[in-house]
Amino acid sequence: MNTSLFISSGALKTYQQKIDTTANNVANVNTTGFKRKEQTFSDVLTSQLNNQGRSSQEVGRLTPNGLRVGYGVRPGMTQLDVQQGQAIETGNPFDLMIQGNGFFQIGYPSTTGGADEVRYSRDGNFHLSANPDNLGSYHLVNANGGYLLDQNGAPLELDGQSEVQIGTNGQIQLKDKTTGTTSIAAQRLGIVDIQNPHLLKSMGNNEFAIDETVLPNGATAANFARTMPLGEVQLSTGYLEGSNVDLTQEMTDLMTAQRSYQLNARALSYADQMIGIANNIMK
Repeated sequence: MNTSLFISSGALKTYQQKIDTTANNVANVNTTGFKRKEQTFSDVLTSQLNNQGRSSQEVGRLTPNGLRVGYGVRPGMTQLDVQQGQAIETGNPFDLMIQGNGFFQIGYPSTTGGADEVRYSRDGNFHLSANPDNLGSYHLVNANGGYLLDQNGAPLELDGQSEVQIGTNGQIQLKDKTTGTTSIAAQRLGIVDIQNPHLLKSMGNNEFAIDETVLPNGATAANFARTMPLGEVQLSTGYLEGSNVDLTQEMTDLMTAQRSYQLNARALSYADQMIGIANNIMK
């Protein structure tokens, strides 16, 4: 079998994934809190050479020891770029932007009756929603209906009798509308630091979850999500974090990937013609 077919077909799959990843970045250039993804490639020949320690198990091989025939490239990791996006001023007191490290914790009621599902996001666009279990109080929710969680993983609950001001460290200051007295709420924003952002998998709606299938044996998602203390949290109220997508760079990557795809499609066509010629000779 002509190895050019394997090389070209593998490259086509790889560049198609690169095009899809880049196109998704471009489509979310104006999405609040969006983090771009970078597609990396892995050289198949290098992967094969790194596996030479098992060559003694390969009986009857025709290629020399220490050298194998490679089959081009294959998709590597799709890495999340957590670089800070630009600040967008809104003036809304419940629009929050994290400066530096950290993710908002978003909770969703479990559909199986167990613990609530926790997701992570940099999108700080929240609004008040009435708490059906406690009249006169409110939750902060995002556009998907998820609850903003506190430092203990419980939904934030705000009293309707007080004016709310969220500090730069995530503390919540309450001012009684009747007496004017101020106090600090027991709850504060539960901003978490994900020690390895590459463990995050996209859950849609600009939210992430820790992929437990790639964690070391015995480790859980809680081992990689650390609640940040007050001294580490840096918030800006009345601002939203914009996407960190550089449209110029993404369009350049997209054109490069498209040209590479075209070249490999042409190589695949040439390889098919060569096989056809060889078959006709054999006849």
